Amino acid sequence: MIHSAKPVFAPSTLALAVALASAPALAQDGNRATALEEVVVTAQKREESLQDAPIAISAFSPAAIESMGIEQVTDVTHFTPNMSMHRQSASNATVNFSIRGITEPEPSMSVDPAVGVYMDGIYMARNNGLAFDVVDLERIEVLRGPQGTLYGRNSTGGAINIVTAKPSGEFEFQQNLSLGNYDRLKAHTIVDLPEFAGISAKLSYLYDTRGGWVDNETTNFQQGKADDFGEQDNDAWHVALNWTPTDTLSFDYSYDGTKGTGTPAAFQLTRAEAVPASVFGANFDPSLSFGPGANDGGIADSVLLGTYAAFGNQPVSGACSTDPSCVAFANTANPAFGGASPAQAQLGTFLGVYGNAAAAADEDRKDALNIPYAGQEDMDIQGHSLTAAWDITDFLTVKSLTGYREMELRHRTGLSGGGFLDLSASGGGVVTLFAAGAPNRKSHEQFSQEIQFLGDVGQFQYLAGLYYFNEEATEVTREQTAFLFGSFGTARSYDTDNSAWAAFGQLTWTPAALDDRLDVTVGLRYTEDEREITIDESVNGIAASQSFDENFDNTSGSLTFDYAFNMDMTGYFRIATGYKAGGFLSRTSIANQRPFDAETLTSYELGIKSQWLENRLRLNGAVFYSEYDDKQVTQFVPTATGAESTVQNAAAASYQGLELELIAIPMEGLTLNVSYGYLDPEYDEYSFFDPTGQFCGAPGTTCDVSDRGVFANAPENTASAGVQYDFPYFGFGQLSARVDVAYSDSYTYGTIENRFNDFVENDPFTLVNARMILSDISLGEAGNLTATLWGKNLTDEFYRQSGIGAFESVGFAGVVYNPPRMYGFDLDYRF
Repeated sequence: MIHSAKPVFAPSTLALAVALASAPALAQDGNRATALEEVVVTAQKREESLQDAPIAISAFSPAAIESMGIEQVTDVTHFTPNMSMHRQSASNATVNFSIRGITEPEPSMSVDPAVGVYMDGIYMARNNGLAFDVVDLERIEVLRGPQGTLYGRNSTGGAINIVTAKPSGEFEFQQNLSLGNYDRLKAHTIVDLPEFAGISAKLSYLYDTRGGWVDNETTNFQQGKADDFGEQDNDAWHVALNWTPTDTLSFDYSYDGTKGTGTPAAFQLTRAEAVPASVFGANFDPSLSFGPGANDGGIADSVLLGTYAAFGNQPVSGACSTDPSCVAFANTANPAFGGASPAQAQLGTFLGVYGNAAAAADEDRKDALNIPYAGQEDMDIQGHSLTAAWDITDFLTVKSLTGYREMELRHRTGLSGGGFLDLSASGGGVVTLFAAGAPNRKSHEQFSQEIQFLGDVGQFQYLAGLYYFNEEATEVTREQTAFLFGSFGTARSYDTDNSAWAAFGQLTWTPAALDDRLDVTVGLRYTEDEREITIDESVNGIAASQSFDENFDNTSGSLTFDYAFNMDMTGYFRIATGYKAGGFLSRTSIANQRPFDAETLTSYELGIKSQWLENRLRLNGAVFYSEYDDKQVTQFVPTATGAESTVQNAAAASYQGLELELIAIPMEGLTLNVSYGYLDPEYDEYSFFDPTGQFCGAPGTTCDVSDRGVFANAPENTASAGVQYDFPYFGFGQLSARVDVAYSDSYTYGTIENRFNDFVENDPFTLVNARMILSDISLGEAGNLTATLWGKNLTDEFYRQSGIGAFESVGFAGVVYNPPRMYGFDLDYRF
């Protein structure tokens, strides 16, 4: 087709993809912006101009990352239209991305994400560990809409490409030091070594430490240490090697890692109410004594047996009420329960005494909590990738992408949330709620191999390939409460072994009859998935183990018409499909385990990309409509033993929306960015399996609840704006000032309407970031300096990064809030 006649600059040039919130690629008059420059992306597995790519893409280059203060992949979500993310309450390292309202909030490693994340072309299979430090970034690309043809499975919402920096073959040294509030200290070192014997190397290291922003006031530590919530202490590194033995053959090796400790963000109760006995059992009363008789069954024995073991006592078989030592423990006053006995505190919790805790739950972000079970999180994430490219002929290149990654996460969840129990009626006084503590260990390793064949033949561009993937994962959790996950004394572990292979191809035809104005692209991918899981669980001394397996296959495709109206305006129409495998949710008990089916999505997108006013204004936009089939939904359901997570297939859903991006240089040195996203999802049919009859009227039945279905992490409106002004060079350095503002409509984390959703819903919020940069401070032959004053969330806005809004019968809701106002100073030295 007619491609842009403007020169294409290297990806390291300051870039804006179509996401208008990212800093633009600019032509310079001295050091001041005068016109937009071209941007190179690899979203379609080959280099091309951003404006020529018929996909809605947002890209962030190193200069954009620096000017906007982007530190992790999660930071780009606020500046990309129709994109958001949420963090897990139990882990600093686990995040879930949402693109166009399509997400998978389930943290279990047995459920696949809906947005694919890739680093240097290697798929990163799990949301666990995605909030790691990428030490040396070349750019980040966000692809919106299903990418089933080239990216394959688990990209129904879109894909995120992380591209690390390659060695330049020339010596360069960079040292960055950052200081900020909450005892922030970050030191970042990069050494680019000269080429030797055809081999180039680049080494990067990052140390990042920060104190917590929510005080933990507890003096009663059941386990772990009393760190404040949000603390982190990480070491990260990246090694990049390039070997080019000939002009037609090259090898790129990358090794990255992050090791760190910290305390997960605080989980805070926002609502707490009386818990009906119908859920937790009524075969006891919260009297001052516990023993045989009215108290010898149901939840009473389950709770106290688990509590007995949780306090370090030898587990007993059968029931607490049948073991004298357990009965004595249950009836003895314990400082952990404010002087009340475990029987008073634990049994009273589930019979309505807990209703007095409602006053302690707070919908506003707290600066201090009291959570005895808060504990440290340790993470160890490492990855290797090797890319080999061989230009066999002028029309054929063969690429091999080999990847291996491993992850180890250890953490303990503290879900007390600062709630309190009023046990005055039974003589216990007001005590800290001993609600939940769940030590957890996750390990994961994966291997992938992809072979690509690509090239140009006459009026055709082609790409074909084969793909193989295997992962093994293990998770062990000891859940010590009936409040959230089920009865006390529950332990669960699982092992997964998943494999997938695929064959894919994409062909682009540019017919000469239309003066190279039209591109027609057809893509097809066939995938097979094999899912195996073994679940081991022990509930109050009763052990069980069972294995499950299932196979899935799918054919995904895409069809794109891309037409150049002139050198500066292109329109496209794209039909694309995406696929996410089914399987089993590890967090569901064996007794209630039900397999869920694969989900598929078909999207229709009409877009335009244009440049105006002699390349001083760029306007891009897209409208889309997507249809879901067998959409997977994660939700809490009440069961006879407490609340459990399940994954169920909602039969049909649709999404429609639009995205607009504009960037302009109205005068020399001044750059304006504006973006807007609109999203309108709707359930057409929602087949819901109801184990209790709460929604369908009868236990164990299925009914349509589409009128009560809601979409998690799907704000209706998102917008961002940025202003950057580069002052005239004044001899000492180049001064730039930048302000970025991001807005999001309200959204919730629930999946079905209930009054507890109000307590995890986000109100509309606006974030304001600012940076003042003094660059090019010359030190003569010794190099140069850059000094930066920065602030994030300057208005100290708070919003909810994740939430659990369980059904009314469970009786609680809680959230994790975002970090507060952050500010600091950076000093960067380069030689």
